[in-house]
Formats: sequence, structure tokens, C-alpha cells
Amino acid sequence: MQLEKRFPDQRAFITGAASGLGLEICRQLAGRKWKLFIADINAQRLSEVENQLIELGAEVIVRVLDVTRPEDLEAACGEVEQAWGGVDLVFNNAGIAVAGELNEVALEDWHRVINVDLWGVIHGCRAFVPLLKKQGAGHIINTASSAGTLSAPEMGPYNVAKAGVISLSETLRVELSRSSVGVTVVCPTVFASSLGESFGESTRGEQMLHKQLNQSRVTAREIVEDVLKAVERERLYVMTQPDARWGWRMKRLFPEYFASSLGRMYRDRKGIFSEDKF
Repeated sequence: MQLEKRFPDQRAFITGAASGLGLEICRQLAGRKWKLFIADINAQRLSEVENQLIELGAEVIVRVLDVTRPEDLEAACGEVEQAWGGVDLVFNNAGIAVAGELNEVALEDWHRVINVDLWGVIHGCRAFVPLLKKQGAGHIINTASSAGTLSAPEMGPYNVAKAGVISLSETLRVELSRSSVGVTVVCPTVFASSLGESFGESTRGEQMLHKQLNQSRVTAREIVEDVLKAVERERLYVMTQPDARWGWRMKRLFPEYFASSLGRMYRDRKGIFSEDKF
């Protein structure tokens, strides 16, 4: 079913809307004449995005908010209900990253990543699920990552947070199965984005991730096109890139082999961990 036929009121809420995947979500929905409630912690960028979306013909509500504060998400939910009578798509998309070995990453950075990437999604779901259930319709889209399925080394905080988002989404899919509220979780591998702005290059892992982000030929546009198709078809998982799909399948079918193979490549600096990848 086409997205607009399923949701004729065309109302969307997006966190992390000022850059990366969130910005591309906004652009594509604006092109389809959706009403957009855009939220981000970066006020300047958010204002710039608002102007872009208005030029595309979208009706836009803007809110600077912090996804680590549940009261911010609850207030946004109340505001969107008051303005539009409800919401159809809820994108819990805000995210940051850090890279490095377990003790190489400062404890405050562990807290920071998990607070934004996992608790931010939890807060968003807790704020909006009651409204969606009351409406009897809607769809939640949580941005995770293949980091949450593949658990690559030197990405501990990010892996843990994104694995939590995947588990939360799977749980919600079952809990909401008696309603008409859908759930989708987005699990890309590396694609060209602004994620690198959220961390430095002080560790080997951060240097590797920066290089992968800069070299990736996959764009946010491709990911978002797949996400919107997944929502139309009510798919739970979005794994656009082949390496995301095959890595996930390999780990599920042969978990011990997958872990030992990954460890061997990491130890010997081969394959994706070879020195020319840095």
C-alpha cells in the first residue's frame, strides 16, 4: 500500500532532523508534501533546514529539543497532537558515535552515546506510543545500525546502544501486534553522512570510522528510499546494503564461526581491519 494511502493526513515527527539521515528523511517527505515536525539539538542547523523544507512546499513545525530529556519528547508529542490532531510517522533518529577500545573510551563518552542513541529512542517511544495506540494507527521508525547486529571491535558504546534499539524495536513490534501501529528498525552499515562530526580522531577506531564514512559510496538518499518502502510494506528490518544483510545472516546462522572469524581478522589486521583501511 502506498504510504500516502495508508496515512492520508501525512504527518511526521523526526528527531536528529538537522543533518544526515534525519535531514534526508525530511527532504524526501517534504517532496511528497508531508507535514513535518522537525526536532534537533542544533538550533542554527534546524533553522536552516526549516527554510529548505518550506522552499520545498512543506508545512513545518520546528522544535529545539534534547532527546535525553523525556520531558522534551513528551512536550513535543503534546504539541504535535494539538497542532495536527495526531501523528502518522515517528522517526526516532537522533544519534552520535564514539570509537575506541573498551577502556580507551572515556566513561563519560559511554554515557553520552548510550543516553542519546538508546535512551533517546526509549524516550521517543514512551512519549508517542500512547498517542499512536489511541489513534489506532501510525508507524514508529527507530534508527539503529548494523553495529547493533555485528558488534565490530572498537565500537563498544555505539554497538551496545544500537543493539538495544534493535531489541526495543523487536519488543515493540510484538507488543503492538494487536494494534494497527507498525514498527521498523533501520540497520545500515557505513554510509556517507555527518556522523563523524560527533567524535574526534584520537583513537585508531575513530580514524578508521572517519575514513570509512568519507569513502562510502552509499548515500543517505538510498537508505531513506528503502526505509519508506519498508514502512509501506510494514517490514520490521531495513538492511539496505548487502554487507548488512549477509553479515546479519551469517551471525545468526553461525554465531561462533562469525565471532572467531571477526576476531581472527582483527588480530591479524586483515580484511576490513587491514592497515590500508585506516
